[in-house]
Amino acid sequence: MRRSSEPDVIARYAADESNTFFAEDVQAVVFPEDEANVAQILREATAAGTPVTVSGGGTGLTGARVATDGGLVATVELMRHAEPRAGFVPVTATHDGIAYTVGLDAAAGRAWCPPAITLDALEALLAPDLLFPPAPTERSAMIGGAVAENASGARSFMHGATRAWVDALEIVLPTGDTLHLARGEVFAEGRTLRFASREGTQYEVQAPSYAMPATTKNAAGLYAADGMDLLDLFVGSEGLLGVITAVLVRLTPRPTLFSDTAFFASEEEAIACADRLRAAASEGLPLLSLEFYDPGALRFMADQPQVKPEHQAAIFTELAADDPQTVEAFAEIVIGSDPLDDWFADTDREREAQRDFRHALPETVNTFLRQHGTDKLCTDYAVPAQAFPAMMEAYREACDAFLQVTGRPEASAVLFGHIGDYHLHIDFLPADAAEEDASMEQYAMLAHRAIELGGTITAEHGVGKKTLPGEGRRVPYLEVMYGREGLEEIARAKLAVDPAGILNRGNMLPAGLLDAAR
Repeated sequence: MRRSSEPDVIARYAADESNTFFAEDVQAVVFPEDEANVAQILREATAAGTPVTVSGGGTGLTGARVATDGGLVATVELMRHAEPRAGFVPVTATHDGIAYTVGLDAAAGRAWCPPAITLDALEALLAPDLLFPPAPTERSAMIGGAVAENASGARSFMHGATRAWVDALEIVLPTGDTLHLARGEVFAEGRTLRFASREGTQYEVQAPSYAMPATTKNAAGLYAADGMDLLDLFVGSEGLLGVITAVLVRLTPRPTLFSDTAFFASEEEAIACADRLRAAASEGLPLLSLEFYDPGALRFMADQPQVKPEHQAAIFTELAADDPQTVEAFAEIVIGSDPLDDWFADTDREREAQRDFRHALPETVNTFLRQHGTDKLCTDYAVPAQAFPAMMEAYREACDAFLQVTGRPEASAVLFGHIGDYHLHIDFLPADAAEEDASMEQYAMLAHRAIELGGTITAEHGVGKKTLPGEGRRVPYLEVMYGREGLEEIARAKLAVDPAGILNRGNMLPAGLLDAAR
């Protein structure tokens, strides 16, 4: 197992895509290649009290993979090949010059995946017949990270988040013990979970008592519900409880896809179209995704040939259909919504062009921020259906207030994302430190508003090491939603499997709170 203390190697793992959090006092980066390597790293670290931070693809926006507490960084990037298993056929393919292996049971629609396979590589390997349905947005993310964050994306409108598609996990606990968890094997008594490791160690974990949002996507905090499946405690746990070394996912047949981007003269017309499409989906129209772009987003994408000055909003959709009648029913809704222009993609080339168009916005945002040396601040709030008009009003107020600071209508803030799930993102575009402070004020205001409306502060990104200004201090992001008591309950759950408190310190919980709970 490779280990490096070279400064240039450590520097490669010192931040994530947010460029907001930075590692300090890292002793070394270690490169486990299998479960046994991971277990060895964690056993030795627990014995020595050395912090260990796990790194995947580095695509996160919350600092979850950033070793702000020092110690070791354990990158799973070399864990690219699933172990042989009875009933699963090893399938190896090369993507972007890297070979990956999954264990595939095509008839049952299941695959064992190594933690380092990227979502893009998995999609390519499963083509042309099968699909991993949630399709989280960041395609270069690794499947282990997607499970750790309960990631989701555009197609989660139809299929839900990653959690719903995970059937089993193999995990190394911070003590070095190992678990094989299959869905349906261990359930909580109330919220008390009792289980044993492969090595025979008995564990008891009390899931938090807080109530999670009932009707919105949610990636905030440890999953907690009466009678819950033990597997769900680990999905979305942001690496607090263990290191994922293998994932069994369910698959679906790959559908015939069409995509469409409709451009409108106003935000209101675009939202009305989204409402009609959402209603049709609830009655059986097979929409995989339903996405929105506001005027600021289109202004910021003015260099794209499809965007015209008169376009003030757009709706992007993906449709799974293999019959003309379904396509016609979809087209009737879109055209009946009176778009200025409609770009319908019914060939692989056009679908790829629409995919590129969709990803052009976050890429352009990242380029702008790099050019100005400022940090990415992206909201991730979702609210219940009945609260969405009020949240849209809050989004508009925040964009307008920030525009008063920047004076740049062409590059101030962009509002876009998963309108099908009432889950939009604002990317603020600060050009200097003063604008960063102003954007944080709006960001914090929106977080509180989402909670007031019964929603969540993070629908797909997790919370990582994020904080918000409040009461004269930096408040842990999750405390805004679940209160101090909720954080303390998460700390107790973590310490039940990580008594030394070594693994992924700072995620969800400030390190000081975790140490005080020991």
